[in-house]
Amino acid sequence: MGIIQNIELLRFAYESDLLRIINAQLGPASAKLERERTKNLFDIRRKELLGDAVHITPDLMPETYEVYQSCLDMLGGGLSGDLFVQQSQEYNASIFAHHKKFDLLVHSSLLRDFSEDELRFVFGHELGHVIFEHSRFSVHDILSNTEGISADTANLMFRWSRAAEVSADRVGLFCCGKLDIAVTALFRTSSGLSGIDTNRMLRSFRRQYEELEKQIMEVSDHLSWLRAHPMMPIRFKALELAALDILSIKQANAGFSDKGFRRVDRQIAGILEAIDVATVPVM
Repeated sequence: MGIIQNIELLRFAYESDLLRIINAQLGPASAKLERERTKNLFDIRRKELLGDAVHITPDLMPETYEVYQSCLDMLGGGLSGDLFVQQSQEYNASIFAHHKKFDLLVHSSLLRDFSEDELRFVFGHELGHVIFEHSRFSVHDILSNTEGISADTANLMFRWSRAAEVSADRVGLFCCGKLDIAVTALFRTSSGLSGIDTNRMLRSFRRQYEELEKQIMEVSDHLSWLRAHPMMPIRFKALELAALDILSIKQANAGFSDKGFRRVDRQIAGILEAIDVATVPVM
């Protein structure tokens, strides 16, 4: 049995705040329609995966499946899903979910090039989206159908989507258990590079975050609001600041400080809000 009772502590508080506002704006009727839509999407995408991807089973790829299952067991909570692989040179993964049922798709390059611990971060990140029910809204659908939604609500959903990635990254770190592994996985995903010393990656991300923070404060960007994912240096900084508390939660020791953890949340929320203030959505 997993330790799911502690996982909710990992949710980025800024994400929770945005979600409450979105739910209030959309109302219960819209929420019901969204649930029905995600169920239909899940069924359609499962058929596509069964037709176009390869189902990873314990018999086909025992080592990979064991890593995947170890993350699933760690998180527990009644999650149920299948693992698929599809040929691609891009380091990427995605998950399609409806409530606690899911299908996790990884690109073949990840299975070929990533270590088992790096895969634990990737699997944990994707499973974090299921745990926190991030499939309830589809940003892609917002982009394709802007007529039925206000600019304000669409902007809120993009902000929520970016915050949701921070929550999912925390579950990834929870599963792999090491900040340097999580950083390596983020670095390789964003750069496509390997063989670089971890300390160099850390220094690079720290410098880039400082430069990005300064740039955000100085320059307006009317397109940044359309990003469904936060910028990679921000994801790194969010993990680095929260790492000790995340690992304390995993180890169930006295090192966890809810007060300190929420202070980290406010710091990261501040930089994300700065991006939002510097942008003006036009629909």
